[in-house]
Amino acid sequence: MRGNVILVLLLIPMITSAQYDSAKRVDVIRFADGVIHTYGAPTRWKGKDWLKLGAIATGTAVLTLADQPVRGFWIDQSSHALDRINEIGYHYGKPYSAFLFTGGFYVAGLLFQNNWAKETGLALGTSMLTAGLLEMGLKPLVGRARPSQGFGNYKTSFMSDAAGFHSFPSGHSTTAFTISFVLAKRTENIPLKVFFYSLAGTTAVCRLYSDAHWISDVAFGAMIAWYCSEAAIDRLAVNRFRKIRRNTELKVTPYPGGLTFRAIFK
Repeated sequence: MRGNVILVLLLIPMITSAQYDSAKRVDVIRFADGVIHTYGAPTRWKGKDWLKLGAIATGTAVLTLADQPVRGFWIDQSSHALDRINEIGYHYGKPYSAFLFTGGFYVAGLLFQNNWAKETGLALGTSMLTAGLLEMGLKPLVGRARPSQGFGNYKTSFMSDAAGFHSFPSGHSTTAFTISFVLAKRTENIPLKVFFYSLAGTTAVCRLYSDAHWISDVAFGAMIAWYCSEAAIDRLAVNRFRKIRRNTELKVTPYPGGLTFRAIFK
């Protein structure tokens, strides 16, 4: 009798766990979940995560010491090759590039039933939205003067709506590095990884060559891209399926010499 009771107690957790069944989530739910999870990450951070944030903030502050020397270097540069790199980097960092890459991969995945392409498009979309909103929110909040304004690299105007005071962080760099980080993460091919990072590099050069940003603006934009792309890809890797709870009726019936155990799933 005791053995039968123990068997029932051992089976109950197994039956209870079977109340949940896996089902695929629709992509729009996964997309929203990825965005919410990324923005809610600080509420789950531990000590080492806050140390990383502190290191990024400190590194950015230290890098501002190089703003003026780096600007001085790029002001003296002029060549046809740099003009071409500037053009490529400018377009690669524009929002329409984000839409083209995101839509292109996702639609191709649907049309050709290619899950890798569809997941890549979903990762791009989730990363771009989180990174883009963060970058656009910081620009007026910080209100940093662009190099071309002539006020130096420490001049700020809090909550300014003037484009000349939207230097930090670099929007082009955020977009370009987000695209490149996601695409590089989605492939194991080393030459392709180098190519994607090189494309982002052209945008970094573009923002410095055109005197649109300080080097610290570009670096922090890249950090936003790194954080948002990593968070999105990690979340999308685990939110593909959801758990469905089923109503379960458990019945234990005694009989001479033992017990009968029955589970009814509804």
